[in-house]
Amino acid sequence: MNRSLLTLTTIALIASATAQAQTLTQTEALTRLLSAPEIKAEWFSPDFLAQVPFETIAAQLRSLPTQFGKFVRLETFQERPLAVYERGTLIVTIASLDEQGRLTGFGAVPGPASAAADPAAAAADQDRLTTVLEKLFKSDDLNPTLFSPEFLAQIKLEDLQASFASIRAANGRLQKVMPQGAGWRLTFEKGAWDVIGFGLNDNGLISSLVLRPVTPDISYSSLGEARAAFAALPGQVNLLVQEAGTPQPLADLNSKKLLAVGSTFKLAILGELQAQVTRGEKQWSDEITLTDADKSLPSGTLQDAPSGTTYTLRDLAARMISISDNTATDLLLKAVGRAGVEARLGQTTMPSTREAFVLKDPANIELLRAYRSAGLDRDARREVLKKSLTLPLPNVGVFVQGKTTAQDVEWFASPQRLCRLMADVAELPETWQNPGVANPGDFPDISFKGGSEPGVLNLTTQVTTKAGKTLCVSATWNRPEPLDEQTFFAMYQGMLKLLR
Repeated sequence: MNRSLLTLTTIALIASATAQAQTLTQTEALTRLLSAPEIKAEWFSPDFLAQVPFETIAAQLRSLPTQFGKFVRLETFQERPLAVYERGTLIVTIASLDEQGRLTGFGAVPGPASAAADPAAAAADQDRLTTVLEKLFKSDDLNPTLFSPEFLAQIKLEDLQASFASIRAANGRLQKVMPQGAGWRLTFEKGAWDVIGFGLNDNGLISSLVLRPVTPDISYSSLGEARAAFAALPGQVNLLVQEAGTPQPLADLNSKKLLAVGSTFKLAILGELQAQVTRGEKQWSDEITLTDADKSLPSGTLQDAPSGTTYTLRDLAARMISISDNTATDLLLKAVGRAGVEARLGQTTMPSTREAFVLKDPANIELLRAYRSAGLDRDARREVLKKSLTLPLPNVGVFVQGKTTAQDVEWFASPQRLCRLMADVAELPETWQNPGVANPGDFPDISFKGGSEPGVLNLTTQVTTKAGKTLCVSATWNRPEPLDEQTFFAMYQGMLKLLR
């Protein structure tokens, strides 16, 4: 099965199919899609629309002229279609059609500004955006007036300030801002970040901003060398590289050892949900209504959504896996029940994300002590978790200072179990939306879930290689001190490069 992913800043549309004889050529279908004043549902296959609501597709495609100007023509760039707009371009990475000429998959990323229909206008836009980035990152204090009201409605100002303070503390002062491909490279005294999504509204205020730290490039000559590198990390580490259907691991480092895995535990919720749908107990289209009591802290966005809003199980599952939405996670946990999820995870008593945040709040130290005292007594721990629901959520600032807080209030699993959990759900589209640190060009199929908090980091990926092998790569790192996440990501990427 080939999987196609649309990634364009906030866009994530998923579909899969095999292209056959078509009534429209790819060029004709793309030109119609990108130039039409009105998007039509019949241009998409039923399978595509079953995964992504047409209203979502249409709204996101209608936003392209706002960002790039009028569509001008379709060209070719590095053997891929290049959509040329007045003020920018899009490289079409995926455009698969069914036998009736309907789109079964579409993927696009921002292309080179130099290829725009009006290069001078595109260059002026780039200079304007670069200037705003310099203002944003060269200041010692975050300037909220640079952001649009819509942006600040999605991300609380105090959370934004804490994130920028953390970047400055870890990387020092900004040295330069340089355009790079479709984005920018921010070079600091002690590190670098890439701006992979950035836009301004009509008033010149920041309407979108997506940052990614630059990881070092690490390569290995063998899996044995990679295993030794992971073994040398301080703290507790485990690792498993396993080919499906073979009993002997390709690489094994403490693969039966239980460590805290953060949000990767959400694979167990997805697996339980899939099982209940398969048994006919639930349907993906079932709806859940959000209440104030359901809201957790980020990651995710649903904590800021209005109470009373309804969401389908499929929508919640996509949010839980692709952007690790904690509120979506807790809604699904309530829907499927805790017992089945705990059994899949192999954990006697498991907190929801909201309960975990409350227990980790320094203001609730007595409740944390009661949780620890309960040990493996399921009923006693259940009572503590019930009490946590009566307490308010802490401010997110408690958890963005890079300090490890109550590392024992977590979700624990071994790489062996995580690979089994991933294998159970790898064919669900929810696991395809975010490839993690894997390069989509290296593998036909990628299913991913990761988890992190201060002192806890896990990456679990199932890939299909170009030779047709199905591999699971799971690695976890626990340490009381803050972790060097970028080095860990680079080491993990080095393994994936070796396996492609």
